[in-house]
Amino acid sequence: MNWLRRLLVPPVFEDEAQTQQAFMLHVILWALVPVPVLYVLLNFVVDPGGTDRALVEAAAGEAANLLLLFLLRRRRLALASSLQVLAFFTFFTFLAADGSGVRGPAYMLGYGLTIVIAGVLLGGRGALAVTVAALVAGGVMAGREDPAPVTQRATSIYVWGVSALLFPVSALVQNLAARTVRQALARARSSELNYRGLVAELEAKNAELERFTYTVSHDLKSPLYTLRGFLDYMDRDAQSGNITRLRSDIARSASAADKMRRLLDDLLELSRIGRLVNPPEDVPFGEIALEAVAMVRGRLAERGVAVEIGPDLPSVRGDRVRLVEVVQNLVDNSAKFMGDQPRPKVEIGVRALVGEPVFFVRDNGMGVPPQHGERVFRLFEKLEPGSDGTGVGLALVKRIVELHGGRIWVEPSGPEGGASFFFTLPRAADPPAT
Repeated sequence: MNWLRRLLVPPVFEDEAQTQQAFMLHVILWALVPVPVLYVLLNFVVDPGGTDRALVEAAAGEAANLLLLFLLRRRRLALASSLQVLAFFTFFTFLAADGSGVRGPAYMLGYGLTIVIAGVLLGGRGALAVTVAALVAGGVMAGREDPAPVTQRATSIYVWGVSALLFPVSALVQNLAARTVRQALARARSSELNYRGLVAELEAKNAELERFTYTVSHDLKSPLYTLRGFLDYMDRDAQSGNITRLRSDIARSASAADKMRRLLDDLLELSRIGRLVNPPEDVPFGEIALEAVAMVRGRLAERGVAVEIGPDLPSVRGDRVRLVEVVQNLVDNSAKFMGDQPRPKVEIGVRALVGEPVFFVRDNGMGVPPQHGERVFRLFEKLEPGSDGTGVGLALVKRIVELHGGRIWVEPSGPEGGASFFFTLPRAADPPAT
């Protein structure tokens, strides 16, 4: 029974419009499957002498239905739809030509039904093509009728003229209906894409929230435990009069308090990204780089890091303060993880000027293993647990870049080691023509 159930279910396509078209063709074909049997039974009752002919015609019709169902199951939707419309048109053309011509129901109703089906299966253009073919066929049939009696010929011309008005109206209605359906499906697809984007964003936010919760419950507790422990030590040192140890305990407590303050400041800064945004402006990226390097000049001088800023950097459009934070964090991160490099160096430049500019901050330090290329941008992730910092800097950079519609990734600098952080930013608006 499973094969029968699968046979009765229409195929589903990735495109919603094709799925709708396949459903309509599936319904039409299965509605036509019992028609040949009913045709034979009716012919047997009305005209028993023509039963043999009816059997042949019914067999041909059923074979056509099964062929189209087979093509539909093979996902040949366009071919099956076109053949179905052609079969209807051919059937009613022969019926009208063999009967009363344009004055019979085969022409008036049959062609009208064919136009409707063409609109459903092939869209507005299919309905228009069938309309033109129906009018041409009707004109030929009306023109070839016996001129006597004149009354019948006049009636045929009149019926054809009325059809010339009704058929285009029917095709127009089908065209509008098909367009409305396509627009509705397009809106549905757009809404689905937006929904998926929102779900993905929500999942990312939830994952970030989980990491945030872990940090609050672990990283913030750690300095508190340190403070609590050294308060006990200070109490004992004060009672014993050991001033040297007391001062050491005070220094360690102050260090734990500073660590908590830095972590809270970073969390506060991260929460502001996306909410407190300065008006966008066009600014040369060279100025951003110079300002960012000046802000971390102390760490660079302490570690002896040389900085090279590439010439002819393009202008970008965005929040200047936030973009300075991006470069500042990347340069500071490079200086922090130089390792034992005897000649530490950081380069700031642009790799592509055609189209979207790709900026980079490249160093020759410890580098980032390829398997951790995504991890380094996660909130509170630190590849070196004992290193300075809170693990918020690169997450902050990623959020600012994405807020500007760009993307950021890391690659090895080369065989000598180091890391290259690449990121894209929107190019400055072109100046108005004079």
